[in-house]
Amino acid sequence: MYFQKHYGSDWLSGGLTILNQKKTNIYLQRLNSFSQEVEYKYNCISLFSGGGGLDLGAHFAGFKTLLVSDIVPAYTQTIKANLPHVSVYNDDAIDLTAAKIRDLAKMNQDIDLIIAGPPCQAFSIMGKRKSLDDPRGRLTIKYFELISGLKPKVFLFENVPGLMTVNHGEDFSNLLEFIKSETGYQLYRTKLNAADFGIPQERERIFIVGFRPDISCKSFSFPVNPTGPLYDRLPDKMPSKYALENVDGLPNQVIRVHTDAVRKRFEAVPQGGRDRGSYSDKLRPDMPSGTVMIGSSAGGARPFIHPYEPRALTVRETARLQSFPDWYVFSGSRTEQYRQVGNAVPPLLAYEILSVIRKVLEDQNVS
Repeated sequence: MYFQKHYGSDWLSGGLTILNQKKTNIYLQRLNSFSQEVEYKYNCISLFSGGGGLDLGAHFAGFKTLLVSDIVPAYTQTIKANLPHVSVYNDDAIDLTAAKIRDLAKMNQDIDLIIAGPPCQAFSIMGKRKSLDDPRGRLTIKYFELISGLKPKVFLFENVPGLMTVNHGEDFSNLLEFIKSETGYQLYRTKLNAADFGIPQERERIFIVGFRPDISCKSFSFPVNPTGPLYDRLPDKMPSKYALENVDGLPNQVIRVHTDAVRKRFEAVPQGGRDRGSYSDKLRPDMPSGTVMIGSSAGGARPFIHPYEPRALTVRETARLQSFPDWYVFSGSRTEQYRQVGNAVPPLLAYEILSVIRKVLEDQNVS
């Protein structure tokens, strides 16, 4: 009361703002501690690569991605720009063969890891539930046929939780049976939430890990807590506001220009509320965001509304919610950039899973 009476509420508010700015942003400190330069120990093939979330997680965990594959050129351009050593395949994945992949990747040795997040719209709860008969569902089958042909030591498959419940779970059961019969691999599956791993976003995804029959994997279990840099200083749930600080001048930080009517509408939306015109949610800064989404297949991106400013989040701000470090730059049009971010596996979540996989491989007598 003394400060408010003698110096005014504006002075007090400004002073608190300065104090808050001096607080360490543990999320950005952790995020940008993951380097573009790492020491690789294992190799990796990436299919249905998108903007490279799984690839970046593999990179952080010491897996060198030799080949990335996506039908959208802007997506593989993004990965190539950030991980220059990769080879690129931009045609339809349905035409890929095991021999062609080995040729493109320029490798004859054993493949350590194959990662993929095949198109998930066929299984997503955002639209009508479709089965594996959907053309995009058939790409999932193609992935496991390639696993059977290439015989990597381990594979990692990611998809939306809706895959477990489509057709009352029958398709997921059929998929697991198909994987077992097609590959003979030892399978592990789970559902993980990015928010449980120090990422400021509630994002549930399912993961299937398969080890080749000759790999001893009894020690494998999915991670349950964050590891890596500064893990012991992370809050239970990372507030989304940490992803929005110190963004000026960063790549992909282009602020969308809205009409006065849209800005006024956004201003009226409470934090945690939804804009009726765009169906975009305004972030609650003290909580993780909801799931970053791309909108309908025809409609492009649907970014969140900034909690303090009457505008949509930028690509960079959205990428931070997904745990992409600031040095990772997205190529293509702005819509393509939003779609890459929205479709991605959070790199730090991928890193957690792949770090456990790496430990299993390190424990092998297999070279």
